[in-house]
Amino acid sequence: MSQRDRADEILGVKERNPLGHRFGSYGLNSLQSQWTKTCKNKECTPDFFVIRAVTLLEVFTRGNVAELIDHGTEYANRAIELSKNLKMDFALVQGIQGRAITLGDIVAHNISVNSFSQMFGHFETLLGRPLRELLVCAVDRWSVEIEKKRPRPIIGDFDILARSLTRLFEVRHIVCHETPRKPVYVTGEVDEFLNEAIQFCKALEEVLTFERFGLVPLTQTEMNIDAGRSLRKKEEELNQLLAEIRAKVKVTDDARSAIADKNTDGSWLHCLNDAEEKWLAYRNAQCEFDTYLNRGGTIRPTLWAGEATRLSDIRIAELRSWLRRESES
Repeated sequence: MSQRDRADEILGVKERNPLGHRFGSYGLNSLQSQWTKTCKNKECTPDFFVIRAVTLLEVFTRGNVAELIDHGTEYANRAIELSKNLKMDFALVQGIQGRAITLGDIVAHNISVNSFSQMFGHFETLLGRPLRELLVCAVDRWSVEIEKKRPRPIIGDFDILARSLTRLFEVRHIVCHETPRKPVYVTGEVDEFLNEAIQFCKALEEVLTFERFGLVPLTQTEMNIDAGRSLRKKEEELNQLLAEIRAKVKVTDDARSAIADKNTDGSWLHCLNDAEEKWLAYRNAQCEFDTYLNRGGTIRPTLWAGEATRLSDIRIAELRSWLRRESES
């Protein structure tokens, strides 16, 4: 495979699957519903459900490994353990610089997910602590906080789950890579495979969400409030940075005015304020455009604030870069 092929392959995967199936329990629930409807039909092929279940687990693993690595430095540092045999080439580095490919994408694309122990081990490595303890304590926050049900662990019995998913991967391997003369599993096992896979994904989703974001809001109202709070924090950061830049610019303006009279409207500070005012107008207009089709929907404030936060992040990065260059010169 050429150097460019690896970069193109990763980009192709991202384009075909932009969401990465990070919530694998959704796909597995859908697969389970399909199995329940068709398992008694003569035309039903159990092998498909075995193969598809492992595929969903693999995609779930790669998507979440990539996001975890890209989320913070501590995860990226632990990812060294997963990338010992990874060889970087110019095309991959170029992809990272162009923001088309992330470090998480590259590592996740190159890890092996051929067994339950491998899948389990990748997350344990990135989290830096025993994963079993976290999984067995995981509960469904929605059912507890919104539906007001009694809290109970998502995983009923971890040992049963581990044995079932270990066998699922083994069966998939035999079905895909061998031609056994006798059946290697009974049809009834598919129910257990799917049940345990769903439990594993749901529990891990709860663990990873809390690991990255803490107790995230669950209702739309809470999401809107949280998104607005995040935007205000980002705007405070931007305003503090602008205050620092304005102070630096004003020093230059004052030094120039001591030499010759300058029109206030033509000052450097005036240019900065004008640029910031126009950027803010652009940001808000872009947010209006981006959320236009969500007008009247309760989700719009969350989407609007999310886009505004994203653009503010870019603006902050640009201004910090300018300030660093100006300080160096």
